[in-house]
Amino acid sequence: MSAKLKPMTIMVIDESAERIHMALMTGATAAAMGRPLYYFFSKSAAKALTKTGMSNLPYKSTNSLDMDAELSEKGIADTAILMDALAALDVTFIICETALREHNIDIEDLIVRPKIEISGLADIIEKGTGGDWLTF
Repeated sequence: MSAKLKPMTIMVIDESAERIHMALMTGATAAAMGRPLYYFFSKSAAKALTKTGMSNLPYKSTNSLDMDAELSEKGIADTAILMDALAALDVTFIICETALREHNIDIEDLIVRPKIEISGLADIIEKGTGGDWLTF
């Protein structure tokens, strides 16, 4: 009998394209290793889960589209590939209900893949109990 793997909770609170990309890479690796994984997007990072959000993330003096192009040129998974992989791995994405109000995000503007749950801190704290936590 194999030991039950501890959950990993990744809190993403910064809208920086590099930070979000690293959070996605870390989570994709953990999920591929069989770890239960929860993402909690809050603060300015919540905007990344909107239909146009990932392409508008700040990166150096431009935006995340340039970062993704640079990554693709080097054979590194870009944001879209990582999001597709995380959706295929059935990773849980949660967006903070408070962040929706804080940043005037309409739920109709949220992406549909991966599926996004709307919840709060109490829920993510409960889901992540006994596991590892990272903040980006």
